[in-house]
Order: sequence, then structure tokens, then C-alpha cells
Amino acid sequence: MARRPLAFGVRFHDKGRTLRVRGYHGTERGYAVEDARPGRPVRLRTHGTLAGALRDFAATWRARLN
Repeated sequence: MARRPLAFGVRFHDKGRTLRVRGYHGTERGYAVEDARPGRPVRLRTHGTLAGALRDFAATWRARLN
């Protein structure tokens, strides 16, 4: 079975904060979770698998409620 990169993006936006999941093509291929807030530097966390990136994305998005 062929492996394809992420053919779609995930982006949630709430009160100026934006979370994104994108395909990452740095030194190793994988996926990146970007956490952007106004006035702060963008936090970039890389993951080797899409499942890991989506798990991090969901945990970060839920944490904003607390």
C-alpha cells in the first residue's frame, strides 16, 4: 500500500489562537502541529505519524477550555 502525504489540512481558530496540522518535510518526513497566538512566537511540534499529530492537536485544543 502506498503512503501519501496529508492531502488536507486541519485548522481550528478561537479568539485569535490558531492550531494547524500540516505535513512536515524537514530533515525527516512527518507532521507538524503549529500553535499560533497573537503576540507570541509560533510553537511548532513535529510528529512522525499522523495519529500522533492528531492526538497532540486534540489534547491542545481541549486544554484551551480549562
